[in-house]
Amino acid sequence: MDEAMASVPAEEWDDRPGAPAGSARKAALPAEWTRLLAGLSVAFQPIVQMRTGRCHGMEALLRGLERSPFASPNDLLDAACMQGLLAEVECALHGKAVAAFRALDNWPDAKLFLNIDARVVGVAGSPWLAPFALDGGTPDPRLTVSLEISERRELRPDHSIEQAIDRYRQAGIGVALDDFGVGFAGLRLLYESKPDYLKIDRYFIDGIDQDTRKRAIAHALVGYAHALGILIIAEGVETEKEFYTCRDLGCDFAQGYLIARPSLELHAVPERYGIVEELNRRDRRKPNEARLRLSEVIERQPPLAVNSPKTELLDYFRGDNSPSIAPIVDRQQRPLGLIRERDLKRFVYSRFGSELLRNKGLGDTLLDLVVKSPVCDISTPLDQVIEAFSAEEASDGIIIIEGGEYAGFLSSGALIRLVHERNLAMAADQNPLTRLPGNAAIVRHIERALQEQDRKHVLAYLDFDNFKPFNDRFGFRQGDRAILMFSERLKAWASGNGGFAGHIGGDDFFVALSGAAEEDALARVADLVAQFRSDAESLYDAEAREAGCFEGKDRYGAVRRFPLLSASGVVVVIAPGPHRLTSDAINTAIAGHKAIAKESPDKLCTVHLPPSLSPPPPSAGEG
Repeated sequence: MDEAMASVPAEEWDDRPGAPAGSARKAALPAEWTRLLAGLSVAFQPIVQMRTGRCHGMEALLRGLERSPFASPNDLLDAACMQGLLAEVECALHGKAVAAFRALDNWPDAKLFLNIDARVVGVAGSPWLAPFALDGGTPDPRLTVSLEISERRELRPDHSIEQAIDRYRQAGIGVALDDFGVGFAGLRLLYESKPDYLKIDRYFIDGIDQDTRKRAIAHALVGYAHALGILIIAEGVETEKEFYTCRDLGCDFAQGYLIARPSLELHAVPERYGIVEELNRRDRRKPNEARLRLSEVIERQPPLAVNSPKTELLDYFRGDNSPSIAPIVDRQQRPLGLIRERDLKRFVYSRFGSELLRNKGLGDTLLDLVVKSPVCDISTPLDQVIEAFSAEEASDGIIIIEGGEYAGFLSSGALIRLVHERNLAMAADQNPLTRLPGNAAIVRHIERALQEQDRKHVLAYLDFDNFKPFNDRFGFRQGDRAILMFSERLKAWASGNGGFAGHIGGDDFFVALSGAAEEDALARVADLVAQFRSDAESLYDAEAREAGCFEGKDRYGAVRRFPLLSASGVVVVIAPGPHRLTSDAINTAIAGHKAIAKESPDKLCTVHLPPSLSPPPPSAGEG
């Protein structure tokens, strides 16, 4: 809980929307519940910044249930709910967690994450602020709290989540959506709660490095959340590959066994976790183009702490060259939003502006004046940054973070320049017919794949079979239709699988998948080829479709029958691990296997490149 909580009088701690002053009540538990809860313990698991290893917070987790009649925390809370004691039990558990957290050393530098049952969010008489107060009843200015609302519980239709959470936020309490993606509420809860954090459920993190569908979902969640100014926590990170994948997708924080298991023996909150620092040191991949470009164009505008006196805003915006916005951060340098100069005109240009800002009735902190702003990590792909700019809230610009901390501000003018640069680059490197990335983009993608030696890569070169006689027989117009038909299939395939598609030229194409299981990736490429074979039938008349062939001239001018149009390809599988492979070695492998692919029943030939310079000898298709 930060200094903003000090502005909420103790007599207003009742969580009922519109509750009158003096309506606070103390939790009263039956003796058997008091004894049961006394026998439980609290463990802590860290939530860390993915790019720095800095400890952002600790989640309190209940332990010792094996000594109780309940098999899980959910069973305990269900029993409390049946007895009408859910609010009181939750309050007591929070008090227990806060007491254990306060007993740790160095805790003011970390946030305390507490789970809260969605069934009691906003329920009349829930004294949620009481556990966070000091003995005298005053709020503890050193304690920073975020409540994790799980979406595994169904919310009541008449429940005003937004109103209840607004009261938490006014009290300086953050909000996180837990278990996102596997429960009842989904996007509705995300929309209504306007959380500070989104915790992607471990179901989507488990094996995300090998599952293209999970990556696509996580990618979409990260982009959507950042556009709303929400930070992302990846739950259940247990392997190095999962860590790298989540980090590269733009997740801000990680929690899981790879970093640290929940501990009952924690004596101090570590400032940083060495495992994360080591993982980032060992990652020798070059910074992506978005990171380098954003580093050049962002304004390193100094932020204001949320607990700064409002009078500091006058100095911040004073002067001819002063900025028009002020980024606001908490004491952990996490961005909370913006304060805009235009919203303060009645103060800045008033003769008595300073006196008005000091007026206690207007609030003591900057939090009341903060407006949400889209947030993007400095490594976010430019397409996502531009997409975030399209949000209504981004009219002033976008806050850029690095390792979850404020790094700078990307103004609307800088964004427009980035959009212009991107459009020019795309126009220069696009196939004019299909609008797919051209040769330069394909080469860059291959080079990046070769640098990422910790993941498996599947690269496929595809071209049409008997395209020249088809073009000669039916004309270039119909040939262009075939190329456009296949290119649309490639775009949908790349979008749905989190892959890459490019157009080399003519009837030659390129697709790639990284980090997917080999069997799954090969099946998806085979499905793409099979779908085109079916699609191409629409290019012929009924007679040709029924015959399954057409007449045309071969390269020698002789008339003969050709099968209906199809695609074939060579699929190169690059195993993870150290290697010295080059794009030339890949091209050599492709050239040596094209004929085999065209003769294969499924029109594919798979080549496994070992970690060496030389490709293996040609072998029969394995697609």
